[in-house]
Amino acid sequence: MNDSSSRHVFTVLCLSLGMLILLSSLPWGDLTGNKIKDFNIFEDLFPENKEIKVTEETTTDPELENLLSEIENLQSNSSVNQPDNTPTAARDSAINSKTTKSENAPRKEGHVAIENYTGAQSLSKFRQALSESDQRLVRIAFLGDSFIEGDIFTQDLRHILQEKYGGCGVGYMNLHSDFPGFRKTIRQGGSGWDTHDIRNLGKSDSIRTLSGEYAKSTPGAKTTFKGTPQYSTTKSWERSTILFLCHDSAQIIIDGKDARSFSYSPQVQALTTEGIQKQLEIETDSHNITALGVYLDGKTGIQVDCMSVRGNSGISLRNINAELNRQMSKWIDYDLIVLEYGINALNAEENDYTAYGFAITKAIEKIKQTYPNADILLMGIADRGAKAGTEVRSLPTCAAMVNTQRNVAKKTGVHFYDTREAMGGESSVVEWRKRGFVNADYIHLNHAGGREMANEFATALNIALNE
Repeated sequence: MNDSSSRHVFTVLCLSLGMLILLSSLPWGDLTGNKIKDFNIFEDLFPENKEIKVTEETTTDPELENLLSEIENLQSNSSVNQPDNTPTAARDSAINSKTTKSENAPRKEGHVAIENYTGAQSLSKFRQALSESDQRLVRIAFLGDSFIEGDIFTQDLRHILQEKYGGCGVGYMNLHSDFPGFRKTIRQGGSGWDTHDIRNLGKSDSIRTLSGEYAKSTPGAKTTFKGTPQYSTTKSWERSTILFLCHDSAQIIIDGKDARSFSYSPQVQALTTEGIQKQLEIETDSHNITALGVYLDGKTGIQVDCMSVRGNSGISLRNINAELNRQMSKWIDYDLIVLEYGINALNAEENDYTAYGFAITKAIEKIKQTYPNADILLMGIADRGAKAGTEVRSLPTCAAMVNTQRNVAKKTGVHFYDTREAMGGESSVVEWRKRGFVNADYIHLNHAGGREMANEFATALNIALNE
C-alpha cells in the first residue's frame, strides 16, 4: 500500500468517526417521536457521563400561586396551640390524603375502570346523548394542561369515538396558537389577535369560560384553519361556528368574500357557516370583537373539544362566568366534561394536597351548576418521573395527589379515572419512556403515548357505557 492509499484510508476513517459523533449528538428520540432512539458511541466507555433528562414543571397558574401563598401565610401566622386557626379547607378530611400509598383502582375486563361516585347509572347523561348521536352532535369538553397540548391524546380519543359514533372536524379552536405546527389535526395560521388566558387574567376580568382563554381583535386580525389528512375525519368538517362578543359595530369576513355586519350586544353572538369545508378564513376590520372560540364540527355524531392551557392547575374554573357560559351553551353545549389537571400542583416535597383538593372541589361544583346536563369526569394525574441518584423513579408524592383527586370525585359525586394506574402504577413512566411513549422530561406524552393512553381511556369509557 502506497502513502497515498494510506492517507485515503485514514481520511475515510476520520470522516466516518466524525459522522458517527455528529449523528450520536442529535436528539433522535425527539426528532422521530422515539421511532429512533438516542445513542452515544462513547456510552460504554464513559457510562458515568450519561445524563437523565428530567425537568421540573414550572408553576405558571397565578391562582394556584396565590392559593399556595395564602396557605403558607396562614401556616406561618398560626400558633401550634391554636389549631382552630387552620382554614376549613385544611381540616376537610373528605379531601385530605397525606398517605403516599395509592388506593387500588378497580379493574374490569383487564382494564382500569372508570369509577362512578354519582349515585346513578354510570355516565347516564352521556349515555342518553349518545343514543341521539344520529340526530344531533354529542360534545365532550376535555379541559387540561400541557399534558394534552397540541391535541395529544384527545386527537386519538376523538378519532376512536368518531369512527364509532360518526362526526368530523376537530371542534374547539382558539383564534391564535403560539405553536401552530405542533398540532397535527389542523393547520392554523394568522395574526392580529391579542390573546388572554388564565395566566394573565385580572381579578375583574369577567370573560371566563371553560376553555380559560379568549382573543381580542385588532383591525386586520385574521385566522386561517385548514384540514389535514391525519385522520379520515380531519380532512374536512360540516359546520363552522364562531362565538364572540361585539362591543360596537363590526364586520367579520369569512373566506375573504362573505362579510357580515354585527352591532353592539351584551349577549354572546354566533356566526355559523354550513356545508363541507376543508378550510376556513376569518378576518375582521375592527377592534370590537372578543372571540370566545371557533368550533369546526360535524352536524351529527360526536366531537371532542381539546381545551388545554399550559401551566393550568384547573382551580381557575371556580371563577368561570356562569351567565356567559350559559349564553354560549345555546350554540355549544356539553354532554360530558373531562378535567385533566394536577400535574402543575404537584410538588416533590408535599404529600398534603388538601388545599388544592378543596379548590378543585369548588371548581367542579361551579361546573355542575353551570352545565347541569353534562356528566363530569375527573382524571387523576399520570405517573411522573423524578431522579433518584442516576435512576428515574416515580415522584414520591404522585400517590398523594391521586388520592386527593379520587376523594374530590367522591365528595362532589362525579366520575373518576386513575390515569396513573392505567399506565401501570408505580414507576410506570419509566417503562413508558422505554417504549417511546413519554418525552425526556418523564412528564409529557408524545403522540405515540397519547395514542396508547387514548386507547385505554376509550376502552374504559366503552365498558362504563355498557354497564
